[in-house]
Parts: sequence; C-alpha cells; structure tokens
Amino acid sequence: MDMQKLMGRVLLTLPMVAMAMPVPAQASLDLLARITKEKDIKVTQTVEIEKNILIAVRLDEQYAGAAEADSVSNQLNTGNDVRGNISDQVPGFAPSYGINRTALIQRSINSNSGIVGVNQDSGNMVNQGNVVAVALTTNPATGPVLPGGTGQIGSVANSQAEADQINTNNNLLQLERTIIQNGEILTPPDMRADIEDSINGNSGAIGVNQNVGSMNNQLNKLAIAIGPGAKVALSEAALGQVNSGNRSEEIGTHRHAEIRGSVNNNSGIVAVNQSGGSMNNQASVVSMAVLTSRVAITTP
Repeated sequence: MDMQKLMGRVLLTLPMVAMAMPVPAQASLDLLARITKEKDIKVTQTVEIEKNILIAVRLDEQYAGAAEADSVSNQLNTGNDVRGNISDQVPGFAPSYGINRTALIQRSINSNSGIVGVNQDSGNMVNQGNVVAVALTTNPATGPVLPGGTGQIGSVANSQAEADQINTNNNLLQLERTIIQNGEILTPPDMRADIEDSINGNSGAIGVNQNVGSMNNQLNKLAIAIGPGAKVALSEAALGQVNSGNRSEEIGTHRHAEIRGSVNNNSGIVAVNQSGGSMNNQASVVSMAVLTSRVAITTP
C-alpha cells in the first residue's frame, strides 16, 4: 500500500468590477490518494535424491574349520487309486460306515529335550518323514596352528536343506453314509485325527506328523551348521510341491482333525503337520547356519 500527496494549483479569473484592475485569484489544493496492490506468488520446487550403495565383501583367507550340513528328501506318489464303499451291516452291531479311521496322539511327546521325531498314520499310500542333519566345527581357538604360524582365523558354517514332494495322476473315490437328524450329524467321523494334551514342554528340535487321509506327503526337515567363532555362515532352504491331475470324489464322508491343549511351552524348533484330507503335501523345512561373533556399532 502506497500513500502519495499531490499538490496542485488552480487559476481562477474573476470578472472586472467598475474600474478596478483585474485581480487574479489563487487557490491551494491538498489531495490524498490511497492505492491498493495485490500480488500472488507461486513457488514450485522439486527435489530428487537418489542413493545407490553397493557393499561387496570378499574373504580370501585360510580357515581353521568348516561345518556343512546337507539334507535332501524326495517323496513321490503317482498313479495311485483308493476306493472305499459302505460295508455290509452286521446284525446286532452298530452301523458300519465302511471307512473308519482314527489317529490319536494323547498325553504324549511331552517334556523331551534334544531331537524328537514322530510319525503317525492310519491312511493309505502316505509318505511321512523326519530328516535332521547337524554339522558342528570345533572352536578355532583350540585347533592347530595353521602353516606359516598364522594361527586360527575362524571357520565356515554352511547349511542346506531341500525337499521335493509330488502327487500326480491319483484317484480317490469314497462312498459313505451320513445320518442327519434335526440338523445334527449323527454319523461318527469316518476319518479322525486328534492331537490332545501333547507336544508340550519340549526343548530342542521336535517334529510330528499325523495323518488319516490318503495319498498325502508329510515331512519335517532340519539342517543346522554351527561354527563357534566362524566368520562366514551360509544357509539355504528349497521346497518343491506339486499336485497335478488328481481326482477326489467323496459322498457323505465326515472328517475331523483337531489339535487341543497341545504344542505349548516349547522352546527351539517345533514342527507339526496334521492331515485328515487326501492328496495333500505338508512340509516344515528349516535350514540354519550359526556363527558366534561380536559386532559393535559406534556413532560420533
């Protein structure tokens, strides 16, 4: 906003009266003006920051020890056929529904330490497995002195686990009889798998497989490589599972799978697979390489 004062002069001419000389008239005028200015300012600023950081570490040294654990498994079900029909009724006995399977783990696999593997199956054409591979090196501080008197400089720990499971061109046909009354199923389960009050309070590596189905693959795999004072730890795990061209036809079947009050208060590595179905692949694959070292990060 600007203020400006303008001065002006105005000359007035008055008519002559009698013989008087004309007298010029003068007037002073003060003018005050107010001027308003509006200004719009728009600033557009674009900032782009790009950082590329590449860290490459190469060790070309001799090592005092090495630990390597490899675990390889292959499970295959192919061209299988399962058929189940209603069996004949035996007079004087409860109705038989032809296919009655029960798998129960009750108050078991508790308070163990170390490596525990359990497989339970009541089905048909089922693959189950628990595979453990462990490798351990000695502490380089207690090992021999390397040639040249360089001493112990560490070790290498490498762990690798692979699993391959395939179900292909299988066929399943099950015919059962189901009784329903007032909206409630009265037919007992044809296939039942229960884990009850089990697998509690364990420490270490625990693997459990339970199955009441057909043509299933279940697997627990563990590969561990441990190197105290190791400088390098490598771990790799691979898993391949395939279900292809399968056919499942079920009429009136009743399945029940339950884990109750179980798999509690464990420490370490615990793997549990439970199946009441058919043509399934289940796997728990763990690969672990361990080194012990000390790392410190300081800032100004």
